[in-house]
Amino acid sequence: MTFLKNNSMLCALSVCFSLLLSGCSEPSSQSSPQVEVDVAKYPWAKEHKNHPEWPLEIREEVYGDADTFSTPRLMFWNKYKGSEVRTLWSSRLDGSDRRRIIPEEVFQKLESISIHSPARSPDNRYIAISGYINDRATRQLYDTKEKKLITMSAGGGYPSFNWTSDSDNVIFYANGKHYNYNVSTDTLTQRKIIYSDELFLLPGDKEFLAIKHDGFWVHKFNGEVVRKVNFGFPRKWEMKNHRISPDGKYLAFMTYGREDFHFHWVNIANPEIEHSDKGDGNGAIFSPKEDYQLEFVAKFSKEPSKNGFYPSKRIIRTKNIVTGEQAEALVKENGIWGLDTLGPIAITNVAAQGR
Repeated sequence: MTFLKNNSMLCALSVCFSLLLSGCSEPSSQSSPQVEVDVAKYPWAKEHKNHPEWPLEIREEVYGDADTFSTPRLMFWNKYKGSEVRTLWSSRLDGSDRRRIIPEEVFQKLESISIHSPARSPDNRYIAISGYINDRATRQLYDTKEKKLITMSAGGGYPSFNWTSDSDNVIFYANGKHYNYNVSTDTLTQRKIIYSDELFLLPGDKEFLAIKHDGFWVHKFNGEVVRKVNFGFPRKWEMKNHRISPDGKYLAFMTYGREDFHFHWVNIANPEIEHSDKGDGNGAIFSPKEDYQLEFVAKFSKEPSKNGFYPSKRIIRTKNIVTGEQAEALVKENGIWGLDTLGPIAITNVAAQGR
């Protein structure tokens, strides 16, 4: 009996040992099954699977983050796949490190006029926005540190926001008048108006460049006219899509109302129309690097694919305004969270360029 009892125990131990050697546990592929991505929550699941190095959750811009603000950044309007509301985003100039600046909830309450360019303060904290609240036109600041809106004034029309270099004053139009809002004291004062289709405060805070029908005027800060420039365009032509280089050296604009649109660059100190291309300049913006422009465009293949479509790539074209020399590079993180296009509004945090 003792022999049978010991033999039974040995058999049981032998069976268990054999099961362990043969891998009696479930296969590893079944023990750690892959979790399916919730497409309802993340409509960009396919893009994420194609690029597992991309974060699944949307990155938020954090005011004062040293890494985020270590380089100049591109500010642009967009909405993620599945969202009905556009908001402001930022990225590095190559399209990487895309971050949401303002949550969509802000623009569900404030109906933004996106054709009115927002303007970010030089210290990156505030963004001046034009919009409507309960059908009333308004001028607002979004405080990216405190995550709140600040009302500067009521009033409609094109605001043409300008910040002083100390980030303490934002200057704008409202209802045909010109105002200065002081951030630290929360006070609004009316200025002597400078009549302009669009107004740019030049670096140094001493002069304004005022856009006219076919030229520009330079004013002192107090409004006094210093210089008048007229390009002599035909009356039917219009200047549109104005932008100015961060160093205040160049003015760019489109001439509209002619047979072919043209995009021009002029040196403000010597404003001869020497450099121009056909097109409206859409997607083009001045680089923080002197004499250079960046253009964010789609480049289509010359050969169709099997389904008959012409595939495209999102590229950044760098152009030297003086020499015409160009270079191209692919936009990074194209398609992350469904953000495919980069329509530039402004390059911010330019101070980081010199670090």
